Amino acid sequence: MVMTVTRQNIMVNIRGTQADEQDSNTMELYTEGMLTHSDGKYIIEYDESELSGMGNTKTLLTVEGERVQLKRTGPVETEFVFLKSRVFETAYETPFGMMQMSVLPTQILSDVSEESGKIDLEYVIRIGDQQAVNKLNINYKKIPKA
Repeated sequence: MVMTVTRQNIMVNIRGTQADEQDSNTMELYTEGMLTHSDGKYIIEYDESELSGMGNTKTLLTVEGERVQLKRTGPVETEFVFLKSRVFETAYETPFGMMQMSVLPTQILSDVSEESGKIDLEYVIRIGDQQAVNKLNINYKKIPKA
């Protein structure tokens, strides 16, 4: 059996919202990225922006059925696995040290193809006794070859 792997340039729009008891903060980023499709798995790869406070950080978003994995490498290192109603415990490495956190997804929607796609995540994140509701909306489109 031959496994087909396709890689293509995409334009990615990332919109993130974080809300806690006092405040709500939304950030949006448009950037070029890379989409890899192999064996039913879609991997979206892009570089974070200085504006997000995560400059020089690479993000890999892997969509496989109902499972979504978010992995960041660089000055900010973390990995989240989103499975509906499953708590994910992880260590969050920051320039200020390691922090333990838990993530509880409340919504995971993905509609992905090689041409375009949309991933909507909503989750509760808890660090110590602090808690926030996060939303991450990611849309991408294939960049046509010139």
